[in-house]
Amino acid sequence: MRGYPVQILFREYFEGILAAIFLALFLRFFIISVMYLPAQAMEPTIEKGDFVLGWRVAYGFPLPLMKGERVNFKMPKRGDVISFRFPGDEEQLIVRRVVGLPGDSVQIVEGVLYLNGQPCSEPSLSSLWEESLPEGRNYWIRPSRNENMPQVKVPQDSLFVLSDNRQKNDDSRDWGMVSVKNLESRLSFIWLSLDTKSPDARLRWNRIFSTIH
Repeated sequence: MRGYPVQILFREYFEGILAAIFLALFLRFFIISVMYLPAQAMEPTIEKGDFVLGWRVAYGFPLPLMKGERVNFKMPKRGDVISFRFPGDEEQLIVRRVVGLPGDSVQIVEGVLYLNGQPCSEPSLSSLWEESLPEGRNYWIRPSRNENMPQVKVPQDSLFVLSDNRQKNDDSRDWGMVSVKNLESRLSFIWLSLDTKSPDARLRWNRIFSTIH
């Protein structure tokens, strides 16, 4: 059996490796977003030690070097957990939940979120409250019971985002609205989860491949 010349074998392997690298880069920069969250701002939805995956094309196909422009742009929905470039430092990616869309009025009274004048949760003595948005999106938050924020209106092409852990005041309450041009991805599920409190960082099997609501 006649063998292949070394040059042909090298070229085939080299072309295969280049194709794999190109595909991986294309997926990473245009299709998916992979993140690790070391902080606690999105607990209990996303816990410290969770590795999450998001879809960059959820709001349209991002155009390279166009400062946030997208083909077939779609506005996020209330309740979406998104990653975005931080308004004060666009090299930094932040994860928060969208609660207010352009034209919405947002207010917080004794820890309860009011959206367009309607309360989104019922206060309780529990450490977790269930928050419900108009479209029927339900999720759990850690409330900041004594917090009050005056009513604000979300301007055009902007989003009002909140942490699920409202005791961490690091969201639109603190640094204002997020431009839709800063959108990165919509987070979809947890693909790996490590218990950072255990000495051997054991896997949290019950969280692996769980969807993000």
